[in-house]
Amino acid sequence: MSKAHVNLGRRGTFTTAEGLKLMFLGGVEGDLTSEYSPTFNQRDIAQMSGAADILITTLAPAGIANLSSKPFDKGSSLISTLVQKINPRYHFAAEDVFYEREPYDNGNGYTRFLSLGNVKEDRWYYAFKINVSLDNVEKPPIGVTANPFKKREREFNMDNRTCRICGDSSHLSYDCPERPRKRKRKVIGRMIVVRSN
Repeated sequence: MSKAHVNLGRRGTFTTAEGLKLMFLGGVEGDLTSEYSPTFNQRDIAQMSGAADILITTLAPAGIANLSSKPFDKGSSLISTLVQKINPRYHFAAEDVFYEREPYDNGNGYTRFLSLGNVKEDRWYYAFKINVSLDNVEKPPIGVTANPFKKREREFNMDNRTCRICGDSSHLSYDCPERPRKRKRKVIGRMIVVRSN
């Protein structure tokens, strides 16, 4: 291996001379793991911390296609946890199929996710430019979506509405015929008269 090449290993971080911080995790999700095993587990995820400009993993995060117009059904829940913890600017995975997701707001900036394809069959390369400057404030990219890993508030759907009192879908609780009626009060001078319907 030449001096220009760096062997990253299975898990860790690497900072370039320019200040670009890479974080990497190789292997697939498994129960047992060691320094040289091709697997990772929750303990590996817990030991990785800090921020990174670029995250490189073998697997994609599960749920990356949420809120995206492009379907993608691969991924690991542990990688999803790692991505939310690190909030990288770029995340590259090697799922043997090319997939480029719209950028999403990670809460601290924007993340762009790419799965690179098989060298013989699919697109396996990607060129990009990244600004390493610490005072760089990124403008929202075109087509940005909300964070695919955050749960959204439940949206109101008129087709799925039901009354909370009787369960009927033809009306809501304020129009329910089984709703107990409040007694009307009428004040006369200092005396209160209560009428029942």
